[in-house]
Parts: sequence; C-alpha cells; structure tokens
Amino acid sequence: MNILINQQSRDIPDQCSLEQLLTQVLGIPVAGLAVAVDQTVIPSTDWPGYMLQPADKIMLIRATQGG
Repeated sequence: MNILINQQSRDIPDQCSLEQLLTQVLGIPVAGLAVAVDQTVIPSTDWPGYMLQPADKIMLIRATQGG
C-alpha cells in the first residue's frame, strides 16, 4: 500500500503496524521520536497495535538538543 511519510510517497507492505514501519521498514531508532498519523499524535505505547491504512499521512519528528 502507499502512504506519505514527511510528504514523500512510500510503498509499504499491507498489514503494517506503525511499529513495524519504524523498526523494520525504515530501520530508524525510535528514541526521541514523535509520530503523527493524519495530524493526530500516536503515543508510542500504541505503535505496536496501530495498523496503517492506505493513503495515511505520517509525520516523523525527532527531538534534538540545542539552544
């Protein structure tokens, strides 16, 4: 299925959870990461059971240090 990640189109497997997307498909570290799906922030505790749908719009935001 096709979704948007930070405004870029991406094909992912059907039946893909948010956690699977982050850890297996994208292979990114999840520490300090916030995720919104269709402008709704999804708590990290919900990622394993949150199933993505075709045309979902996902925004990934990483916390950084600085001043």
